[in-house]
Amino acid sequence: MVYFEQAMHDSLESRVAVNTDNIEDLQRESERARERIHHLESAVHGVRALAKVVDDLQESMPILARRAAKETVAEARLARHSDLFANLRTYAILLSTGIGLGALIVGLVLR
Repeated sequence: MVYFEQAMHDSLESRVAVNTDNIEDLQRESERARERIHHLESAVHGVRALAKVVDDLQESMPILARRAAKETVAEARLARHSDLFANLRTYAILLSTGIGLGALIVGLVLR
């Protein structure tokens, strides 16, 4: 009988030791899982913020496109007007040169 009690006692101590090790392993695993969950929650918050920015951009895209088109048209008109004035200056210079040459020819002929 004494042997049986000794075996039970050793068995109980070994079971307690194994269970204590298992509990410590579970606690470490639980802490790692908690850290991973925290990391995932941070990533989810980042994805939500990014999705909100994308939604805002999609909503403002037509407005931005219209504004860019208006600016482009204004710049094209300005460039066209500056080209027109440059052409008018060229025509004025050519006309005044022609008039000057005509006056010179008339002056030489009439002399």
